[in-house]
Amino acid sequence: MRSMLRWIAQGVALAGLLVVLGFGAEPASAQVVPFRVTGAGVADFIPLVPGQASPHDAIGTATHLGRYEAEGLVRLDGFTGPTTGTFSSAEPVAFTAANGDVLRFDYQGNVNLFGAGDGLFITVWIAEFTPASGSTGRFERVVDGSFIMTAISAPFSLDAPFLVGYSWSGSGWIEFDRGR
Repeated sequence: MRSMLRWIAQGVALAGLLVVLGFGAEPASAQVVPFRVTGAGVADFIPLVPGQASPHDAIGTATHLGRYEAEGLVRLDGFTGPTTGTFSSAEPVAFTAANGDVLRFDYQGNVNLFGAGDGLFITVWIAEFTPASGSTGRFERVVDGSFIMTAISAPFSLDAPFLVGYSWSGSGWIEFDRGR
């Protein structure tokens, strides 16, 4: 009887070890990887009216993209105070890698307007970017993700907020479907 109990105890211990080690588990179907991006670009103008959208572009480097070119459309959604507001992508921003693969993101966030002296202003934009449909090449397998972007504009005049330069950076993660 004692030897039978010992065998049962050893069997339970072995089964527990196999569970801890993951034997018998299905392989992971997704891979989460860090994502970092930096760059600079130009917005055609700073949207100053709710619902107004402005084209913007950027060049820079990003994890999994390498050197990229990006194009998007930023929309002012509304004001939350005299110098603060919310914004979002009027259409997904498309990051194009050197080989032509495209990674698309939607974004939404908050913008703050600060005086820079001599009648000029700067804006600080903080947004969460999440993957959007329509990515191509190796990015067709991106199923989830999030990164926080901070962008700072060059000084501009409210009388002529046109062709405003900006720099930006962000970090977070993206998730690739590994398939079966």
